[in-house]
Amino acid sequence: MKSILIATDLSARSDRALDRALLLAREQQAALTVLHVVEDRGPDAAVERQEAEAGRAIGAYLAARGGGLEVAVEVKVGEADREILRLAQRRGADLVVLGAHRVAADDSFTGSTAWKVLRDSALPVLLVQEAALAPYRKVAVGFDFSGFSEAALRLALRFDPEELIVIHAFHVPYGGFLKGSETRSDVRGQHEEDLARAVEAALAALPSEEAAAAAKVRIERRLSRGEIVTGLWDHCAHGRSDLLAIGTHGRSGLAHAVFGSVAESLLREPPCDIVAVRARTAKTD
Repeated sequence: MKSILIATDLSARSDRALDRALLLAREQQAALTVLHVVEDRGPDAAVERQEAEAGRAIGAYLAARGGGLEVAVEVKVGEADREILRLAQRRGADLVVLGAHRVAADDSFTGSTAWKVLRDSALPVLLVQEAALAPYRKVAVGFDFSGFSEAALRLALRFDPEELIVIHAFHVPYGGFLKGSETRSDVRGQHEEDLARAVEAALAALPSEEAAAAAKVRIERRLSRGEIVTGLWDHCAHGRSDLLAIGTHGRSGLAHAVFGSVAESLLREPPCDIVAVRARTAKTD
């Protein structure tokens, strides 16, 4: 990663995202831009005062926590999601970082700035929930054999993890009609073989430099029988993953689930930090 954009609303949860962005920028030796967007509401004098206050607050935070890292600071006026996407494109960002804000049970996550950025961004988007106490070491990937999940696998490796857990959730049609442990074992065994081949093929397609880095990572494959998002949540929460990588913008499978009716259950209460990526030339089912 050469360029990272962190958007902050100056809340405590955005502070966690900023801490993670600072840590990633140091790890990746990437340029870092901090953005705050002031809503264009109220008298001009009030908006200008908010701009100045935001600039001072970000500057003070960076002076205390930035560790001398050179950071660009931008304060814009407008709609947050549009300004984030516009600046990310202008800066040539490789990653957009946002704070994962808790959403009340009676509110909709789909109306939030984070959702709008996730929905519309062609860039990877990292939603930070946990305190940035250490680099990401254990990263999970949701894998459904699509080009989107292959993009998520490649992205996960760019965080230089020590361990990569590739999770595939599968459903057995008419499972209630299957009889005997051997039949159920055969179904699971076929999924294990398919997953192993798909992961090996994805790794084999990596450029030489990325393949060399991936060879140093401990990679584990896990199967989860049942609903996709529930399986991912359980594996990440119980397996203590630091980060979950998912592919988005598919019409079926995992990508459809993440941006379908069950998405809010994963993003409303994420089991860990989540990074979502859209494949530029992904295959759909």
